[in-house]
Amino acid sequence: MQISNPFVLKPSEARPEAPSPEDARGAAFKTAFKLLANDTDGRFSLLEWHLDPWQTGPGLHAHNFDEAFYVLAGQVVFQVGEERHVLGPRQLAWMPRNTPHSFSNASAEPAAGLTVSTPGGLENVFAAQSSDPDVPRPAFRFEVEHLGPPVRAEGTPE
Repeated sequence: MQISNPFVLKPSEARPEAPSPEDARGAAFKTAFKLLANDTDGRFSLLEWHLDPWQTGPGLHAHNFDEAFYVLAGQVVFQVGEERHVLGPRQLAWMPRNTPHSFSNASAEPAAGLTVSTPGGLENVFAAQSSDPDVPRPAFRFEVEHLGPPVRAEGTPE
């Protein structure tokens, strides 16, 4: 692996080699990979995500890589172990590896944020959930354990 050449992405663009949201069966929310492991010599990946009003994110899960979630817009409820926190713009949630966590939109407004994962390769977790049988496997073994349903915000309409 090596560091990619410099590039610039427009707001609606994602890395062309990244799995599309339509391909990632496990991703119910909109995603766009801005940086891939192949761009950063495997150091990290950068994912932009969007949640519709009251939309749930992934179910409670833990994995063997680290993630930092930075909220750009809206209100997002994060479950970290047994604790729940509602974060707004410019707030961050840090999930060291093996920390059970989940998140969902906590309001009637859209929410958006960025996730940095390390080591790089979160895109391979999404791609492995796709229907493409020829998905390349990364050198680092990404392990995700599904522990329960997504966290739901108080007041979420049924």
